[in-house]
Formats: sequence, C-alpha cells, structure tokens
Amino acid sequence: MIRKDFPSISLFLLQMIAVWVFAWVLFYFLRQFGIEEYPYVELSRRPDRLLQLGIHAGIGVLTGIFYGSSELLFERPGFQKHSYGKMILIKTALYFIMAVVLMTTAVIATQYFRFGKPDWEKAGQWLVGANFLVALTHFITVSMLISFIRQMNYKFGPGVLWNLLVGRYRQPREEQRIFMFLDLRSSTAIAEKLGHVRFTRLIQDCFFDLTEVVLRHKVDIYQYVGDEAILSWDLDRGLSNNHCMHCYFDFLEVLKKRSAYYEKHYGVQPFFKAGVHLGKVMVAEVGVIKKDIAYLGDVLNTAARIQGRCNELEQGLLISGELKEKLPADRQIHFKHMGVEILKGKQERLAIFGIEKHSE
Repeated sequence: MIRKDFPSISLFLLQMIAVWVFAWVLFYFLRQFGIEEYPYVELSRRPDRLLQLGIHAGIGVLTGIFYGSSELLFERPGFQKHSYGKMILIKTALYFIMAVVLMTTAVIATQYFRFGKPDWEKAGQWLVGANFLVALTHFITVSMLISFIRQMNYKFGPGVLWNLLVGRYRQPREEQRIFMFLDLRSSTAIAEKLGHVRFTRLIQDCFFDLTEVVLRHKVDIYQYVGDEAILSWDLDRGLSNNHCMHCYFDFLEVLKKRSAYYEKHYGVQPFFKAGVHLGKVMVAEVGVIKKDIAYLGDVLNTAARIQGRCNELEQGLLISGELKEKLPADRQIHFKHMGVEILKGKQERLAIFGIEKHSE
C-alpha cells in the first residue's frame, strides 16, 4: 500500500538531493578557485576536472539520499520526544559516520577512475589529512545550516519563515483565508480527572499527532491556545481537494488509530470539535522581539463562535454557509443544515452546516 504522505517524502528527498549536489559542487569550485595563481601547483587536466566535478555531484546525490532519509527517521515519534541535547548527540554521531563513509567513497571512486583500482593506503592517509578536515568542516557547516532552517520552519510554521525573511507582511495586506478553531471536547472534565500535569501531557500528545495531518493538508498553524489550535489556509490551498475539511477527519482518524495508547496512558479517548469559516483578514508582522505574523478580522471571531455551537448542536464539525458555497464537490463530504442563527456577539444571521464524511 502506498503511504498517503509518499509524495511529500519524495519531494523532501529530491530537495535534499538538490541542496547537497549544489553544496558539494560549490565546495569543488571553491577549492579550485584561484589555484592557477600558485606556481608550484600542477593544474589538473580538463578531463580530470570533469571527472572530479561528476564525482562531487554523485557524492551530493548520495549525501542527499542518506541525509534526507536520516532526517525523516528522526521525525518519527520515537525520536521526536527525546530532548534536543540528546538528539544533537545522536545526529552528530550518525552524520560523522556518514561523512567518513561518503568521503572515503569519493576518494576510492577517484582512484578507480584514474588508475583502474583503489589504493587503500592512500585512502587511509587522506582520511587523516588536512583535505579530509576541510571536507568534514564543509559537511558539518551545511548540515547545521539545513538543520537550523528546518527548525526555524517548524518554529514559525511552513512558509512563514520565508514570508518573514522577504518582508511580505511588513506592510499590512488584505487576504482571503479559511480559519479552523479546533478544540478538545469535554476538556474541563478531562482536566479534573487527569490533573494538570497529565492533562498537559495529553494535549502535547494530541498536538503531536496533529503534525502529520498539518503537513499532509498544507495547513498554517496560527496559534496554540491551551487545548485549542487555530489552523489557517489561504483560499486556494484550503479549497483544493477540500483540505480544510479532510484535515479534520484525518486528525480524528489518527487519534482513533492511537486509541489504545490514549486509553493506556490517560484512560480517555480524546475527541476534537471544530468550527470553520472564511473571509477577509488583515495580515501583518507584529513585534520586534518574538516577531510573528498576526491575522486581524471578524472571520476569526465568527469561526470561534461557530465552534462554540458544536456541543449544543451535537456536531463534531460545523462550517458556515459562506464556506459551503465555495467547497468543491466531494462524494465523501455530506452536509447537514443546522439552521440559520444569530451568533453571540454578532447581529447578522449566519447559516451553519454540520459535516459528515462517508467512505466512497
């Protein structure tokens, strides 16, 4: 069976391959730059330079595959819950071994293409020489840069770091967006049953399980507020393949698959309710220390109030009529009209629909 996240995994590996091919080819050119100015250095023949360039590109492909696969491994639940310090030690050891293996492969490949057979003695000498230290330093520097960018991307959310770097929202902009307010049902009763510490761990586990769904459905996580998560999409991404609907049901499916874990550790099966609405918001960078991107507009208040009606209407997912009109046809999504209501704090009337997902 093909995994639902296979396309995203393949894309990530291709990105890592491209980054590392560029990194190792750049390393080769930097090492060669200006070498002709040294009178005692014999210049390499052009065929040899092309060979070296090809070998560096090949090492980039191998590095991208192994590095990308390792990063995917470290994102699995068993690793994600380790402390950052422990993860750094594990990664450092693994990547050092990877660097030694890949660079030894590069040396042996060069000798094979030049002389028809590897010279193990010279390969060993290279591994304790200055050239190896330079290459290892390059590998570690690029690895740290990639890890830093990935951590910042996780910190701010996919795409947000880039928007901050290019200053997209330095001046306020108006956008059409979809917002989902996702909240743990019966949270007060669960908190009283578990106590504050275990309840907090429960929320950590739930939002940890939300991660794979967020990545699959191209969600921007706006905020975590207590036991509530505020999710957002730009209009095109949210409506495409009904991401803004399937995200909710896929999250429930993940929690259901992990029901044995939750029963064992907490004695409860968490269930989340959600309210979804769309509309215009103003988007802007706010703050100097802990800079962030803020959304301002009535659509957030409306989505929150729609979610607040879930318990009374006995529905897990409620959406506004405005959003329903824009959703593409989907045989799995079934609507139930819950009436036209005046939400608390608002004057205009708003149609509300319950959503159910049926198997095809």
